[in-house]
Amino acid sequence: MDKFKQWVDHISTPQQQLDNMPVCPYAKGTQYKVIETDGTDISPPPWDFDLIIYKLPDHYTVEEVIDISNEYNNLYPEMVFLPDHKDRDTYINGVQTNNGKYNIILCQWRDNLENARTKLANTSYYSFWDSDYLKEILNT
Repeated sequence: MDKFKQWVDHISTPQQQLDNMPVCPYAKGTQYKVIETDGTDISPPPWDFDLIIYKLPDHYTVEEVIDISNEYNNLYPEMVFLPDHKDRDTYINGVQTNNGKYNIILCQWRDNLENARTKLANTSYYSFWDSDYLKEILNT
């Protein structure tokens, strides 16, 4: 799964278009685990990782990946499940954010994510986001 490491490296690298901030300022050094699943058996275990990446089958549509994420956001309110479909290119000020290779759902603790978002709100970070994409990500 070398592609995941490359993607984490990409979203951790400061970008000129983002005022020299990375796509994900907290991704560098993040401990993550990749779990392959069909999406019907996601059950976040107690873990010592910052992030779980659930790798879904390639045949899922963008809508299906989003629906699965929404389902698990409702089931586990203490967690955040963010969809990333391989064919849905997403950008922040021209910098690609999606992994472009796999259908995945990112899972992390809600309180950790909210703390990071609060810190970022005091920077120029969110000023580079398209309003629709920002609303989609923040309202998760």
